[in-house]
Amino acid sequence: MHTVLRRAAPRLRAASRAISTTTAPQSRGWVLGVASAAAGAAGALAVAGERPPPSVAEWAARDDPGSSNAEQRFAQWKRVDEGLVASGAAKSNAIYDALGAQTNALKHHRLWSKPDGSEVACVATFGDDCVGHPGVVHGGVTSLLFDNTLGWANALSITKGGDPSQHDTVKQFGMTANLSVNYRRPLFVGQTVVISCSLDRVEGRKRFLKGVMKDGKTGGVIADATALYVVPRTAAEKAAGVKSTWAK
Repeated sequence: MHTVLRRAAPRLRAASRAISTTTAPQSRGWVLGVASAAAGAAGALAVAGERPPPSVAEWAARDDPGSSNAEQRFAQWKRVDEGLVASGAAKSNAIYDALGAQTNALKHHRLWSKPDGSEVACVATFGDDCVGHPGVVHGGVTSLLFDNTLGWANALSITKGGDPSQHDTVKQFGMTANLSVNYRRPLFVGQTVVISCSLDRVEGRKRFLKGVMKDGKTGGVIADATALYVVPRTAAEKAAGVKSTWAK
C-alpha cells in the first residue's frame, strides 16, 4: 500500500502545480497530459483503497502516545519547529515531508528548546519505512536526525532562543563541515527517542556541537554524535585576506 501511495503522490503534486501555476491557455496535449497524471494518481490510490497522504501540517499536528509521554519533560521548554511548518517551508523537507507526511516512516518528529537556546531536543518515533536490517532503523536516518537537531542547536545558540527564520541561515549559522555518529545499540521500528544537542565550544568561525540519542522510556543511550559547523567569512574578512575554511 505504502509503495503505491509513494508512486502516486508525485503525480498528484505535479498535476496540482501545473494547474495552479498556469496563467495562459494551453495546448490540448498539455491539458490531456495533466488530466492523465491526475487520473493515474487517483486510480492508484483507488486501487490501494487508501486516502492520499496528509499535508505536512496535518502530519506534524498528529499526536503519538509514546512521544507525548517523552515530551512531558519539556513542559518548560518551547516548541521551535511550528513556525517552519506553518510557513510552508517544511514542504519538500527530507524529514517533515519525505520521511513524515509522504511515507509516515517517521510517525512523529518535534523540536523543543530551552528558552535561552542553550539546548535543543528532538522527540521522534519511527515507523515501518525507515529500516535497514528488518525491524531496525537505518543508521542513515539516525544521522539525518542528528544533523538536523544539531543544526537547530547551533542556530538557537546564536540567536539565544530567538526565531532562526528571521536570519540569513547560511551566512549567520554556517553549514555542517563534519558529523561523527557513534552507534551504541540498535534502534527499532516503533521506538521513541529523545535527541538532546547543545553547543560545546567556539573557535573563531568554527562551532563545535555535541548530541546524544536516548530511548524515550528507559533513557538508555542509543547513539551519540559530534559535529562541526563553519560560518562563512564576512565581506570584511574576505577583504582582509582571511582564508576560507573550505579551501583545499
